[in-house]
Amino acid sequence: MRPTREDLIEMGYLKPGDSHARAPKRERKIFLTDSDRDYAKRHDLTPQEMIDFKKDVIIEEEILNDHRLLAAQSKDEMYNSPQAHYMAW
Repeated sequence: MRPTREDLIEMGYLKPGDSHARAPKRERKIFLTDSDRDYAKRHDLTPQEMIDFKKDVIIEEEILNDHRLLAAQSKDEMYNSPQAHYMAW
């Protein structure tokens, strides 16, 4: 379900005169575990490089998850459309 323009205005992503929505910036707090520190030591990475690596991995996972969700949504929309019920289309 996609939010309407009025929903976006109520949630604060849009103002009444805006033409585009703006999403809030995501805050990612990355913490290193002991296994992360061991991995960084084995691969000669600094703690900041390891944090950047973990952040990149998290972003890639979010992108893949969003892609899977959008693919499933478009698949559902295709199968639930009127065209899917008629062989002539």
